[in-house]
Amino acid sequence: MATRRATAAGAALLCSALMLPDGAAGASASVTAATATAPAERAAPASVVRAAPLRSTTVLTDLDHPWDIAFISSSQFLFTQRDRRTISLGTVTGGKRVVGRAAGIWAGGETGLMALELAPDFARTRNFYTCHGYRSGATKDVRVARWRLNAARTKARLVKTIVRGLPSTSGRHGGCALVFGSSGALFIGTGDAAVGRNPQRLRSGGGKVLRVNARTGRGLKANPYAGSRYAMKRRVYTYGHRNVQGLARRGSQIWSVEQGSYRDDEVNLLRRTGNYGWNPVPGYNESVPMTDHGLPGKQRAARWRSGDSTLATTGAAWLRGSIWGKRSGRVLAVTTLKAEHLRLLRFTKKGRLTGQSVQLQGRYGRLRAVTVAPGGALYVSTSNGGGTDRIVRVLPG
Repeated sequence: MATRRATAAGAALLCSALMLPDGAAGASASVTAATATAPAERAAPASVVRAAPLRSTTVLTDLDHPWDIAFISSSQFLFTQRDRRTISLGTVTGGKRVVGRAAGIWAGGETGLMALELAPDFARTRNFYTCHGYRSGATKDVRVARWRLNAARTKARLVKTIVRGLPSTSGRHGGCALVFGSSGALFIGTGDAAVGRNPQRLRSGGGKVLRVNARTGRGLKANPYAGSRYAMKRRVYTYGHRNVQGLARRGSQIWSVEQGSYRDDEVNLLRRTGNYGWNPVPGYNESVPMTDHGLPGKQRAARWRSGDSTLATTGAAWLRGSIWGKRSGRVLAVTTLKAEHLRLLRFTKKGRLTGQSVQLQGRYGRLRAVTVAPGGALYVSTSNGGGTDRIVRVLPG
């Protein structure tokens, strides 16, 4: 992936040229643009733009780790709660009710009932997909399942598990993110389960982005390793990831958000067969670079990274709709846990970072999910735990 090295002058230009009326005043965090192929991965810091704050209002309260959100109409949305292991239906006016549970869903560490993605034909079939931890006796793994919501929207049932055997140990680095591509394939972003060999081992589902047929869970015939005798390898689209937390589609592009170790959270533009360079061996050695250009072959550099201090990046969604003006389709909204803010990253059509800003700094604590409602509003969930979490609506200022 050829990218430009940002010079000090170029970084200053990014700041002055980006006219996003959406950065929190006083933000001063330093981040870095992607580098080209330098092993040290050094780029000049791009300062965060100061701009008018967005408006936010609380929609739902008394939640516990709401992990993902998906709108099923202009006024209703489904959301998961990781540790409660429930799927609920919420309304934009503040209503909520549990509609789905399933036996065997396991919650532990960072794993539980996680990602949620509507099928492209949801309006007709009412099908949707989740990614969740599963336990049978002493055996644990992460699975992707198809669910169906009834016509009355009062009950959801698990119809079929389409992918199983994604690695899980203690629940650390369980991933998991889901998004449908433009051609109808389902992309699955996974975590490495804190096992050093998983990200570079193509027979493992850990530390990967998989591309599967959503009906069967099988790898696509167009996948890079479709001829392998190993079912999991046939699903692999990209590899060398640490812990994929968010996936977002823009046209035919699939973007991932990934958490770093003690440095370099990443936003990546995914390319078929791409190796994104995480190889924490021997053992589970987190001192290695997030993108190690010393590995054999070519490693794909991140389009954005946090630098030496991680933010704990999580969800991702492209701004959409007329309410965002020229920012629609150009700005990626990324939630953060540790940094407690919403970061807005502007990219060109080809994926070059041109600016960024910060929102909601410290206002709601740790932020987990972000999605776009049919009218363009952002809906953001918190991840503070203890039944204190909420879902917040965010609009231009």
